[in-house]
Amino acid sequence: MDSPTNYTLQVTEEAGRCQRDFGLPKNCVADPGEHWCGVPVENLFAFYKIRLIAQNQQLRTDSLERCLHGMSIVKLSPPTLNVVARQSRCLQLQWNLPGDELISPTEAQYQIQYCDLVELSCLQVNFTAVENGPISANICGLFPFTNYSVQVRAKYLHTSAIQSDGDPFWSDWSLEKVARTLPAAPSQGPAFWRKLGRPTADKERAVVLMWKPLKPKEANGEILGYSLYSQRKGEPLVPKCITHHLQCRLLLPASEEFVFYLTAKNTVGISPATKLVIPPFPNLEAPPSPLSILASSAGDHSLHLQWSLPSTPKMDFVLEWNKLPEKEGGDPQWQYQPENVNHATITEAIKPGNLYAVKIFGLVNGSLRAFSSSQAYSKQVAPLRAPVLYPTQVWKSWVELQWERLPLEERGGEIQNYTLYYKEEKMDDYRAVVLDGTVHRYVINGLAPGSTVRMYMVTTNEGGSTRGSILSIRTKNYDYGEVEILLSIFCIGFIILLAGTLVCISRHQSLRKYLWPQIPDPRKSNLATWIPQNVCLDFTSHCNEKWSQAYFGVTISDLLKVFPSQPAETDPQLLLGKQWLAESPNALQKVVPVMKSGTASREPADQQLQKTLATWNEVEYSRVLVVKSNPGPGETWSAPPCMWSSCWDLAKTCPEPPLGQQFWVQNLTYETLLDVKSYNRSTPESMGEFPLLVSLVTVDGELHSVEKSSP
Repeated sequence: MDSPTNYTLQVTEEAGRCQRDFGLPKNCVADPGEHWCGVPVENLFAFYKIRLIAQNQQLRTDSLERCLHGMSIVKLSPPTLNVVARQSRCLQLQWNLPGDELISPTEAQYQIQYCDLVELSCLQVNFTAVENGPISANICGLFPFTNYSVQVRAKYLHTSAIQSDGDPFWSDWSLEKVARTLPAAPSQGPAFWRKLGRPTADKERAVVLMWKPLKPKEANGEILGYSLYSQRKGEPLVPKCITHHLQCRLLLPASEEFVFYLTAKNTVGISPATKLVIPPFPNLEAPPSPLSILASSAGDHSLHLQWSLPSTPKMDFVLEWNKLPEKEGGDPQWQYQPENVNHATITEAIKPGNLYAVKIFGLVNGSLRAFSSSQAYSKQVAPLRAPVLYPTQVWKSWVELQWERLPLEERGGEIQNYTLYYKEEKMDDYRAVVLDGTVHRYVINGLAPGSTVRMYMVTTNEGGSTRGSILSIRTKNYDYGEVEILLSIFCIGFIILLAGTLVCISRHQSLRKYLWPQIPDPRKSNLATWIPQNVCLDFTSHCNEKWSQAYFGVTISDLLKVFPSQPAETDPQLLLGKQWLAESPNALQKVVPVMKSGTASREPADQQLQKTLATWNEVEYSRVLVVKSNPGPGETWSAPPCMWSSCWDLAKTCPEPPLGQQFWVQNLTYETLLDVKSYNRSTPESMGEFPLLVSLVTVDGELHSVEKSSP
């Protein structure tokens, strides 16, 4: 309904079993929003008629009536309790009900709850009083020297004589009482184990004997100390340590077997002895049998171990574990497991992100008979850091990277994979390469020469991922060896060049003969100072200049060697009027005597010419021209221009010589005009008589220059 509703509880005491009303109804109105209210009554042993009325502005409705006995729905007050410890395994309880709610304690049912404060476990037991007076009970089967908390509650004992629709309620628990049972002698000896050192040069080894404190249920009282005894084979027990500490260090002969016994003592008595056998070194007995063990996570701070039970009965087990990597001199954690147990949960010194090595030892009467080991994480976390990247080699197009294997304490779990991200300067996004967790080297290919590459690594395990720092690498412009090859070629070439230069310097005179033949330098000759390039040989007085004593010339006999032999009667005029160009057969080198121009010679011209030519030094000539002595009608002398600056000018021509026959002799540099007017020589029968005249050209008419002739 939309409108507010009021609830009214109406309670009427009845006579008999709700046969008629006994008194006026008592009402109570529930507060708005509440669904309960209370009506005080004076007699809990009477029947009551109960009705509920609901009413709003429009409607009213009544519930069905219920007939209830007051004690059938009563809730008694909590009892008052007292607890006394009189035995090691029992507690004595005593309590009372407050006021006059019950005529006799036997009309109520009681429930006792006691809790072990060590194990935080509780048990409840029901109790019914059999007589009047203070109510007492004993609780037995408890552990000695153990604290217990005890409480009691009560409810009305419902009988069939009361026909009611309700059921009695339990009272609240009494105030908690704490008591400790009396102590007893320890029920079990301490868990016993050892740590063996390596034998020394004195054939002794350090042995650390360790034991665990007894659990409260085993100690049964306050432990006052521990007693350790040793026994050699065939000898009595010898006390080694009597201490309240949990270990004892001994130095024992390595080659002997020792049996140790350990007991614990409290105020009541001594525990049974625990036996442990230390075998000799080396142990010649059969190696321990293998066990199958499985280690898994049981929480962030615990590991669950499970192993197979061997066929050997009554085998106890010692579990040993330590964090990897093992530290020098560190004591491992260990735990004792009783016989016929194939599982355990270890919680001591277990932290997430650490790898633990777990070992299990099977003991029969204190001697080692079985062994196994495993590794496990309680919980994997993200690696504490990513490995550091560093380049091992850098080329112009690829880079080889290497990274360290993270230490176990920094991995946080089993490394699943590495993801390498890299990007060049001109790339927009990073490229990713996923590598297996066992890979610690990778080569990035296809890079541009001389480019900067940025890269970083992400390490991933089952617990998460961790990103490393960014590394920047610049690729090379040249690969390894290229610069060295170029330098080697340059050095080798330089060495060869240097060696060749030294050889040339050392043998330059010999090489010079082959490469640069020695040619006389006319400028360094005496002739260079006075001999013109073109000289007109005229033995008349037309030439006013003096002839140098060092003039190069040829004799008549040398000139005639280029002509074939002629009989005496042959007319020399056969050669006149023609021009002959021929190679001189040999070098002619003679010095021309000094002839003064303008001095009349008394000797005949022919004799003077022969005498002059006979006294000339030989010079090397290459061409000889034979021309006629006298020009015909209308002809003029057309000899090459004289290069003599004083006697013959470049613009002048040599005067026509008075002599009859004239030879124009020309070498590479000099030309000479010879007059052989009176020189008689037979004409050649054929040009075959002149083998040294390689090329002979006849030119009609006036004299042509040598350059126009064929070679």
